[in-house]
Formats: sequence, C-alpha cells, structure tokens
Amino acid sequence: MNAVARIAILLPALAALPAGCQRATPPAATGTAAVPARPVAPPAPASGARITRLELGNAVDAQGRVVLPLVRFAPRDTFHASIELVLPDAAAHALDARWTYLDTRQTVLEERKPVAGPGRVLTTLQLSKPDAWPPGQYRLELLLDGQLAQARVFEVAAAAP
Repeated sequence: MNAVARIAILLPALAALPAGCQRATPPAATGTAAVPARPVAPPAPASGARITRLELGNAVDAQGRVVLPLVRFAPRDTFHASIELVLPDAAAHALDARWTYLDTRQTVLEERKPVAGPGRVLTTLQLSKPDAWPPGQYRLELLLDGQLAQARVFEVAAAAP
C-alpha cells in the first residue's frame, strides 16, 4: 500500500478523534429536575383528621386546656396533655398515645382514645406516678388513625435536696 492510500484510510479516523475527546453536552433541563430535600411534617391521615395543638402541663382547666404549658416537670407532677383536633366528619377516629422514658427507651404507657367530630374537638390525657418520676427525658407520641401526628419531648427535673 502506498503512502497516499494510507493517508486516505487514516484521514477519516483522525478527523473523528477530536470529537471523541470532547466533553458531552449536558442534557437540556426538563421539568423533572430534582428538588432539594426539606423537612416534612408527618402526613395527615387519609381521612383529613389532624391534630392542631398539643400542650403539656401539670394542670388543666374546666375546659380541658393546659393552665400553664411546660416542658420541664417536677418528679411528683401529673403529666397532662391537652390535644385539639380537627375532625372532618362524624366518624370515630383513633387517637393513640405512647408515653416513653427516653433515658432507658422504656414505654411507660400506651393508650387509645376514640374521638369523633365533626369540627374542633378538645381531649385530654394524663399520666401520674405517685412514687415520683425518675429525672430525665420523656416523649409523648400521638398517632391519629395509625399515623404519627404529633410528638413532644419534655423533661423531669431532679428533685431538690
């Protein structure tokens, strides 16, 4: 093969070489671009029922509202939870409460309370321990119709000497 024939064969291959070394053009943006993640509130139950307010304290008034909201309790306090819900219908809904002592991850009490609407409903929960609560962190989780709707962490302070 003569030199002209070799050049004729290699020329198309050499012409394609720079194109192969170039960066690929990024694809055009579309409407399906990723959106940055952000914190999401627990989903409302499919029924539309939801908890609109949760307050903790050591006393409630005649209407069932916490007198003075607290995040820190004394060892001999009774824990009161005042829970306001919005229920879209007259159907019965299940309000489940789980009280947990976080220092040992021990469930102190699980209870279920039926609630019915429609409209705004106020209900209360309470938990006491006559021989005093151990100091530390506690958590109240509220599930509405089986889905986590609210959670609150609170503390019991060490008894004064």
